[in-house]
Amino acid sequence: MRKSGLAFHCHHDTLAEYVSDFDERIDDIVQNKPVNEQALRLRLFKLVPTDRLPPELAKATEVCDRAIEAYIKAYEVCDKAMEAHYKARERFAPELERLHAELCPNCPFDNKTIFANEEVK
Repeated sequence: MRKSGLAFHCHHDTLAEYVSDFDERIDDIVQNKPVNEQALRLRLFKLVPTDRLPPELAKATEVCDRAIEAYIKAYEVCDKAMEAHYKARERFAPELERLHAELCPNCPFDNKTIFANEEVK
C-alpha cells in the first residue's frame, strides 16, 4: 500500500509538503542523491502523523490523498485508451494514408518529418 501524506523534509529546501508516495521518494534519495547527503535526508524525511496535524490541515491532506488516488485510476484508464487508439491507428494505417493524400495534397511528409524536402528558416 502506498504511504502518503504530509512529510517533513521531502526536499532539502522545504519544511513540510504533501508526498504522494513515501517509499518512492526514499528510493529516489538512495538512487539519485549524492551519497554524502543520503543519511541526513533519510533521517529527517518522515511522514507527519495525521492525528498530530491541525484538523483543517489533516482534512486538506486527506483530500490530496483522495485526489491522487483518483488521478492514478484515471491515468490507468487513459493509458489503456491510448494503447487501444494506437492499435486502431495501426490497423487503419492504409485508410489514414489515403485520407492524408486527399486532405494534404503535395505534402512533403516522409513518415519522419514534414520538413523532408525543405530547410526551415
